[in-house]
Amino acid sequence: MRLSMQIFAYGLREFHPQAEIRSNAFEIEAVRLFSANVTMEKNTLYIGRLSDLFKNGNDSVICTHRNDLLKLDTTDLEEVLNCVLDVLSFYTSWDTAMMNLITTGAMLQDLFDASAEVLGRPAFLLDPLQRHLAHTPGYGVGEVDELWDSLLLYGSSDMEFLLTLNQSDPDHITRKGIYTYDEPFFPNKSYHYNFIIRDSFLGSASLIAMDGKINPGELDCYSLFCAYIERWFQLHIQEQSHVILDAQIRTAVSDEKADSSELRRRLLLLGWQEGDPLVFLKLDAPLQPYSINTHLAHSLNVVFQNLYAVTLDLSVCLLCNLRITSLEETTRQLEPWLTNAKYYAAMGQIFYLADSFYDNYQYAKVTSEHCEKKVGEVYEGKNYVLPYLLEQMKSSILPDTLHSALKILRSYDDEHHTDFYETLRIYLKKERNIAETARTLHLHRNTLLYRLKRLGELVPDDLDDDLVRLHLLLSFEIAQDTKF
Repeated sequence: MRLSMQIFAYGLREFHPQAEIRSNAFEIEAVRLFSANVTMEKNTLYIGRLSDLFKNGNDSVICTHRNDLLKLDTTDLEEVLNCVLDVLSFYTSWDTAMMNLITTGAMLQDLFDASAEVLGRPAFLLDPLQRHLAHTPGYGVGEVDELWDSLLLYGSSDMEFLLTLNQSDPDHITRKGIYTYDEPFFPNKSYHYNFIIRDSFLGSASLIAMDGKINPGELDCYSLFCAYIERWFQLHIQEQSHVILDAQIRTAVSDEKADSSELRRRLLLLGWQEGDPLVFLKLDAPLQPYSINTHLAHSLNVVFQNLYAVTLDLSVCLLCNLRITSLEETTRQLEPWLTNAKYYAAMGQIFYLADSFYDNYQYAKVTSEHCEKKVGEVYEGKNYVLPYLLEQMKSSILPDTLHSALKILRSYDDEHHTDFYETLRIYLKKERNIAETARTLHLHRNTLLYRLKRLGELVPDDLDDDLVRLHLLLSFEIAQDTKF
């Protein structure tokens, strides 16, 4: 929470401050007693006496920040210090309350209710159609002016008033910062602030000075208040955007025929680029009897700047941009989250915006099905593609497409109590390395050479042909645990 010098001048008004304020930056978040050997920090308000700064100064208390100065009508340094600390404590508590409200889904009226003491005057908020959204409590009908009454009773400004305002100031919704009118458009002197985010006008706030006067410190408080309302609007827009983006990602990865052009357009608007390398990660929690998917997805969206996390069925789906953060750094940062939440992650292959979201998420799903599912681990898809392909082949292949040598060797082994089937399988897996094959089969080299010579008689195909070897290897893998 950073405050301005004018806010402190307003908080110290009982000491009749004489203000010499030039910068009035919103930088003050700490207070210290002034001393000659202290190094002044830009975020600190210093309290001392005039005699500390000027040789001919008296014992009057002063507050200083950069080039701003408050001369107070008192010599009680301790009393001023306590008052300044009270000001800091008051606004810090307000900041905490407002941020809690904003981040926990509070309504706009909740923010106005929590700020009644800070504003100290009637204020209201209107939407783009001049409809009432919220107002400060404590002011009823007949206690402010006719515009206030109209908002409370009918939820909108009087039509004649709106016509007059629009005719006199047709560009009023484009104004930036706090502004007011010299002409009496409003029944009382009012200070207004427009909420414009991404060139969209979302509404306007008005602070009413019924006595026609307002202290600069009050205006600074109003400025802080408007900043919180702006945060609320920004968060609301982000949440709405995430809801749409979540739905588009879910559809893109779940429906093979889905049109993903709108998802691509939205990602480009968010700063992603056509050539960005992307990857899907599928997060699952094998050990949990209950799901914390929604909480985990929300937390990852807050912490990670290069991904969007959505819940999908019983998993969390992550769409990661590897240009913003590298794959190595993404997995490094993700692993503690997986360990603490008791999840594991299955990774697809790298793809680009123009590619199919559906196909690439299927890659991650395949990895998730075939990996070891150890909590805290990130499994790369390239290590699990072959088991998937073999599984698909097992479910669809015709037995007659397997290499005929398998049936020949099984029949021969059964009849003669030999082991030529396993010998050929290991020989091919070891890339025809005699030593490695003999070691794996626990055979003497000469015994293996004899078997290989006999295999050449039983299997007439040329093992120097790489396509023959590939056919045999695939046949052995597919036939494993089957009755082909």
